[in-house]
Amino acid sequence: MRALPLLLQLVALSGGAAASSFGRRGGVSPRALAGRKVGARDVDALVHLRGGQQTPPDSTPSYHGNYVAQAGEEPKAAAAAGTATTAAAVVAPAPAVAPAPAPPVLASATSANSKLSNLQERTGPAVLMLAATYLLIRFTGKKGMVGLVYAMQLGLYHESTSVVEDHGKKGGKEVEEVSSFPVQKWWWFATAMVFAGRDLLEEHTSLHMDQLNLLTFGMTSASLVGAVVQLAMVSSANAEDVYRNYLSKAALCHFSLMFLVGQSSFWIRTIRDYGIMWVLFPALLVVVNDTMAYVFGVLLGKHKLLPRLSPKKTVEGFIGAGLSTLAVAAPLLRKMAGAEGVVDLRKHALLLALYVSLVSPFGGFLASAVKRAHGAKDFGALIPGHGGVVDRFDCQVVTAPFVYLYLKNFLAVAAADAGAE
Repeated sequence: MRALPLLLQLVALSGGAAASSFGRRGGVSPRALAGRKVGARDVDALVHLRGGQQTPPDSTPSYHGNYVAQAGEEPKAAAAAGTATTAAAVVAPAPAVAPAPAPPVLASATSANSKLSNLQERTGPAVLMLAATYLLIRFTGKKGMVGLVYAMQLGLYHESTSVVEDHGKKGGKEVEEVSSFPVQKWWWFATAMVFAGRDLLEEHTSLHMDQLNLLTFGMTSASLVGAVVQLAMVSSANAEDVYRNYLSKAALCHFSLMFLVGQSSFWIRTIRDYGIMWVLFPALLVVVNDTMAYVFGVLLGKHKLLPRLSPKKTVEGFIGAGLSTLAVAAPLLRKMAGAEGVVDLRKHALLLALYVSLVSPFGGFLASAVKRAHGAKDFGALIPGHGGVVDRFDCQVVTAPFVYLYLKNFLAVAAADAGAE
């Protein structure tokens, strides 16, 4: 049985005159009928409103909001809906009950379980990457590590530039592309790689440094002329939009070359001048910092660090990760250095760990800002649980130039002072 609205329709149709008539004649007001059975006196009172129609004594009337149906008469509303409403079923509609929210403790436990599950998902690929790096170093040495850096630079550049291109394709406004942009994009990458790898090219080719400098300058000049000529050939009506789209993508490409490819090139310099250990040690510190930030964030995180850029990062995770990184730095460097012996080992370990804890995470924050600006969850899907190459190495590339410059200024001085003694 479907309960219809009780006397609201009656009140709306009859107005204030009907209501006052009920009060003068001692009848029952429509409001009084809500929530109980309709008796004989109630129906008689309602009959007055219908113009004095009498109810046969042997009938069982029923009330239907704005009229009274006699026994055997199908209600108008029920006939349309295919159901019958009797007086016994005239009850007030039950208020809607909103679902009770989940208890805070249960919601917190569910969130923690989700984070721990994500941590387990990230652990497997991380272990595989470390094992693959170990095997690469063991069987190929410095050449293998340099080759790995070049492969990583290719992935970093491709992912960072593709995020903007993919976002532009999803936009509502279609803008004509400069036809030669894909060629220019990789021409800029090649120019940067030649410039950053001049030392290796001089060592393995017949070209000397001055020739390589001239080569990179010529490549840069050619890209400038080609870009301007292509822009001048745009003939569409919305040329300004085409220029704006091209220049924004060109700016991103050059930023990627500077921030990702340029900084990661210091790994190659560090490998050549100081050895693989000084690339692996800071890299492991970043891994420890990133992992412990996640663990402390899951267990203790309550205060967001930079909620607009990276909502999952917490103050507790940042502090806990920094303390953990400082705690493992000296023992880890001592273990990795072995018999080589490093002068002022503890000081070098703590200073590098301090930089990794305070500055390197901001590379990840910047990457988060880029992803958020372009509606991307990750830069890629190459590494399960981690995303792409940029997602995994955004903090690492910030560390690379500092390590090289620190070693060049302090490790060499310390070694020279020790030799003088």
